[in-house]
Amino acid sequence: MSQDKASNIRGTSRRDFVIGSSATAISLTSLNQPRLLAASSTALDLAEENRSELVSLLSQLVGIKSQTGETAEEAQKIVNGYLGELPYRIEQSKDRPSKYQNHPEYMPPNPPSDGPFVNIVGWPEQGNRSSCAIFSHIDTHVIEDGWDTDPYQPIIKNNRMYGLGTADDKGGVAAMLVAAKLLSEKNGPLPVVMSLHGKGGGSRGSLPIFERIKNSKANIQAVLYAHPAETGRGLEDIKNAVLGVLDLEMKVEGWRGPQMEIGSIDSSAWEEGGDAIDASMRFMKHLKEGILIDTEVNLGKIRGGDRIGSVPNQVLVNFRLKFAGKHNWTSLLQSIQGEADSFTKMISPKSNQFKITVSASGYRTNPGEASWQGRESLILRDSIAHITGQEPKSYPNHYAGDIRYPIRLLDVPAYGIGSLAGNFYGPNEWVDIDDLVKLTAVLVDTIDGWSK
Repeated sequence: MSQDKASNIRGTSRRDFVIGSSATAISLTSLNQPRLLAASSTALDLAEENRSELVSLLSQLVGIKSQTGETAEEAQKIVNGYLGELPYRIEQSKDRPSKYQNHPEYMPPNPPSDGPFVNIVGWPEQGNRSSCAIFSHIDTHVIEDGWDTDPYQPIIKNNRMYGLGTADDKGGVAAMLVAAKLLSEKNGPLPVVMSLHGKGGGSRGSLPIFERIKNSKANIQAVLYAHPAETGRGLEDIKNAVLGVLDLEMKVEGWRGPQMEIGSIDSSAWEEGGDAIDASMRFMKHLKEGILIDTEVNLGKIRGGDRIGSVPNQVLVNFRLKFAGKHNWTSLLQSIQGEADSFTKMISPKSNQFKITVSASGYRTNPGEASWQGRESLILRDSIAHITGQEPKSYPNHYAGDIRYPIRLLDVPAYGIGSLAGNFYGPNEWVDIDDLVKLTAVLVDTIDGWSK
């Protein structure tokens, strides 16, 4: 987008701004109410004024070792201290993923660890105004070889801050905290803020916290997840949906034919045996061409057979399914086992029977989606358009995103947004500082709009 066009967008009245094509355009006129902030530009001005504080806070957080699988207690002390200066009541918990292993939305931590993991929730002291929430995660990926600098010593080059967690997701934590501060200084609506130990599928932080919020019946109507888009397009992308994911282990049992001498051409009679590996591959093809034709299937692990020249009588196959809204993992599991029972009867010769048993083993979560045309989405999209000069796009094809927990457990709209950043999961991770400032402004402006 040209600079002139971007300027025109920022100068457009919120009352006049329209999202979408002429055929489906939705005016935001009906959404506009008296606001704490007169326009999105004001939120950006406030964020710019606090740029140095944002950079300083992020630098402090990056300097604390809190890799995935480790305790984040030291990093959470910084969060606790920052919130302690604001009108928040702080709840700190130490959560163990194993407590939630039977939960229908459980995703096992990766790498495996049972903590305990430190999570922080900041509740506005004026609880009746807590209608929105922002969350981010404080832990980082493990350090890999290839860093040009010390990953725990953040440096700034060409307006990018380099360091472990700058992008994913200590930048989000810093933006969230500064946004809460700016709202408090303007006597604005304060969101619930959550600094979670959330990586590895969310069972370290997001699942325990949102499950407790659900049981507490707290007044949270919409949620923002401050996390950068893995696409590398920053605030241009909004995560508003997550795919379901189901990890399965399939055990296929066949049988050996009559045994022959080792020196024979074969050590068992192939025509009289039930080859478990062959049957497993035939069944996988049957599934992909049938009930899983619209489902992404990743066959990741096969274990079977004990020697060459013998009919393999057992095989274990592990595979992952990613699926959209019309499915849920329990019905998928039941359908696959039903297909397995029918398939074994079809392929078994004579009186011998193959046996196929399918069980959930690992990730098992259902899809979730927040409306792209709902009020909360339109306010968020309007804010991003004004602050960045770009109309954001939906990025729904993610399965491990933690927006699933407020969507599925609280039944509220949740959206993931984040700064322009790069080198996720690898050396020389970075975040664009200008974009981090804009993220802070969007958080302020959106929470202000949602709370009216």
